Amino acid sequence: MKCTTCGAELHGSYCSTCGTFSGQPPTSHTDLSGWWRRVGATIVDSLILVIPTTIVAVVIAQFAGTTIGELAGVAAQGVYMVELLASPRGQTIGNRVVGTRVRDEMSGATLSRSQALKRWGFIAVYSLLEVFSQGGTTHAHALGAAGGLAAVMSLVGLADCLFPLFNARKQTLHDRFARTLVERV
Repeated sequence: MKCTTCGAELHGSYCSTCGTFSGQPPTSHTDLSGWWRRVGATIVDSLILVIPTTIVAVVIAQFAGTTIGELAGVAAQGVYMVELLASPRGQTIGNRVVGTRVRDEMSGATLSRSQALKRWGFIAVYSLLEVFSQGGTTHAHALGAAGGLAAVMSLVGLADCLFPLFNARKQTLHDRFARTLVERV
């Protein structure tokens, strides 16, 4: 079968040359998670992570400064997200509570660590840029136009959160970046 956009040979649902979606994903028999389930999983994971993240950030900040403490807190969240999403279940605790899991969009397989890292990293980058560009850190001026950058990063976060409402495959921007799907179990 050939890609309808560039004419390259297809070896799955996506053209490896131009990235065009060319049919039903292999996981199309599964029920994709709706927006509210995704919000529920995010809320549960946020509640679980707030205390450990704060502890890590405060303890590290005592020894290495506020910025390093904030980065350590985000790294702790990353360990949680990446390790659990790359596990065979493909679920954080929040996903387990609401009955969802994250899978590779093309094969339906468990995520690789690099795929889970890309998925989490997308969120971490815009979140950190938003935090550091606000007046609360010493890096606000180094980033220049701090208020403008914070507003742009807030809009990116909002677009990422709302994207499943307008995407046929119910994917966020970070799902599309990492080529993942969230399905009901």
